[in-house]
Amino acid sequence: MAKKGFLFGVLVGGAAAIGATLLLTPKTGKELQNKLVDLGEDAIDRAQDYYYLMNETAADLKGEAKFHMNRVHDYASDWQENALDIKEQAKAQFDEKTADLKSQFGSSLEPAAEDFDDIVIEGKSAFGQAKDEAEEKMTPDSLGE
Repeated sequence: MAKKGFLFGVLVGGAAAIGATLLLTPKTGKELQNKLVDLGEDAIDRAQDYYYLMNETAADLKGEAKFHMNRVHDYASDWQENALDIKEQAKAQFDEKTADLKSQFGSSLEPAAEDFDDIVIEGKSAFGQAKDEAEEKMTPDSLGE
């Protein structure tokens, strides 16, 4: 779109220059034709120069952006590798400390099956007791009526 606008501007500007030249110059027709041809060729050369300059600049910017994106990718990969190394080191230290504790305390850290027998509670009795306590708290005497 920008190329079309630029070329349109060059054409309109060239036409305006031709019109002004025709009206304001006291030259002969042949001299005027040669002058206009030279001006047209100069305008075309200048437009081509700008086009190539824009292409080179775009290619340079693209290369620079690619370079920076590769750097960001490399940094992210390095950070990910470092995070994995730290995780593995922390897990190894945890496992080592756990093994040390197990060796110090032996099997006393392992729960025995008989330890769980006294924990079993009948569900109905536990909920029934909670219901009775709630009803006691909700009596008219306790509510201040």
